[in-house]
Amino acid sequence: MEHQSFVDWMKALGMLLIVTGHIYGDPYHIFNSVSLPVYTKQLGVAFFVFITGWSLANDARPGRKVVFNRIFPIYFYGITSALFLSAIFFVNGMDINESNYLPFFGGINVFFNYFPANPTTWYIGTYLHLVLFWFFFIRGREIRKRHLVAAFLVENILRSLVIAMDQNTVAYMMLPNWLTIFLLGGYLHKKRDAGWNPKVLLLVIAWGVVLAFWSSSFNSLPFEKAFPFLELSFGNYWETPFQSLLISIIYIANTLVIMEIVRYLPRLRIVSFFARNTLIIFIMHMPIIHAFSIYIYELLDVISLRRLIWVFILYVGIAIASEIIQKFINMKLLCNKSWGILQKMMPRLLSEPTKKI
Repeated sequence: MEHQSFVDWMKALGMLLIVTGHIYGDPYHIFNSVSLPVYTKQLGVAFFVFITGWSLANDARPGRKVVFNRIFPIYFYGITSALFLSAIFFVNGMDINESNYLPFFGGINVFFNYFPANPTTWYIGTYLHLVLFWFFFIRGREIRKRHLVAAFLVENILRSLVIAMDQNTVAYMMLPNWLTIFLLGGYLHKKRDAGWNPKVLLLVIAWGVVLAFWSSSFNSLPFEKAFPFLELSFGNYWETPFQSLLISIIYIANTLVIMEIVRYLPRLRIVSFFARNTLIIFIMHMPIIHAFSIYIYELLDVISLRRLIWVFILYVGIAIASEIIQKFINMKLLCNKSWGILQKMMPRLLSEPTKKI
């Protein structure tokens, strides 16, 4: 399938939201006021989940190979990072951050009500579950509107129950929190680049007006500072289902609008550059924040300026480093060789079943 630049746009924008959100983390900051009751950076995660569903639905390769090709790079860089961080902490006589390894054991981390030591790597476990869910349940099937409706209901029922159990982090990480947006990507798998059209500016303006209305309306509600979701405090039994409904709406609406906007944007090399380096940015930006924030913040007194510089360093700097790393590590070749070795070791497990005629 021909490469689609709207995918690059969504990945690049999604990672920028995530990185920026980790610098502007205050729930009362204007950056986080447009997507209540979720933090704005979570929209970036929604973009990635949507693109995962879209790309899996368009992948015509054998299912087992698809799963391996999806998991291998994120495991390779994720485990390498975890080992590197453990070594650093061990040398300094500190804890080796065992929780960083949880996502690589079947994504078991999503059932613990806390993030790994490297917080963003929670998504590795969730990503594994998304890919396996596709492989076992929806691979080769056409997703229809009734599936989206069912997913929406299941998502909100399970999310509400888990939040009511005071397991907010689990509610955020588990697959059902992302189920509708994931299936929506598969449902819209025929979407393609539409080419530049000035009319897209009208959509951007309309989207900005809606965000302003959403922000002004929901900032007046009694949200309590919490994570990963801001919590309503009406004191009524229906506040949790209502909160869950708002979460789903904000994920779905913003993802759909952004997809429609970027489909009409031109293909830019700079966007493709950031898109292909999102994996390493995603894994490495939080350890760098933890290690060097104190030094960056000591350099400047103006907090707004140092935050902007921090975002630039993390987003642009790590992307450049990632580009250099990928010059030395041929991931496609490494992935294919590893697959070949596994096929020889486990031919029955990894061979695709032949279809009966």
